[in-house]
Amino acid sequence: MSPHKAGRWVLPLLFTVLPGSLAQTAAPVSPPAAPASAPALSPERSAALTRGRQLLSDFYAVRLDALWQSFTPEVRAQWGSLAAFRAFRLSGVSQYGAQRELVRERTLTEDGETFYVRSATFEKAPKQVWSLVIGFGPDGRVSTFGILLEEDRSGGQVA
Repeated sequence: MSPHKAGRWVLPLLFTVLPGSLAQTAAPVSPPAAPASAPALSPERSAALTRGRQLLSDFYAVRLDALWQSFTPEVRAQWGSLAAFRAFRLSGVSQYGAQRELVRERTLTEDGETFYVRSATFEKAPKQVWSLVIGFGPDGRVSTFGILLEEDRSGGQVA
């Protein structure tokens, strides 16, 4: 993936939020139930959780039109075209397979952008945890989209 606006947000996000490129799946996975003691989310974070789950479900199923339409012009520019974005997605399906384990999902707000972050493993790379990050701007459009290696459980180091 070429440098883009997402890099400005995603890398600081990984260093501040995540412990310790292209994860994919064909079938959505049900999110885990929230613990009874979990604090209530703000309306923005609740909306990001719901919408992020739906957009990733579509992404996993290679239904990309709605996600593409929700991208800001800057995010679209990082992919070039819907056809290029679809090719990226299909290569991920081939290389990584279906989501195997939902490790965790969370939301946070930083500088007016609300993020949904899903950490998951995939069939063909079960020892790698990937973070799928969707950021929503104040207008509700997707202002960040990125997929980054969060953790390598095979004993190797992640840069």
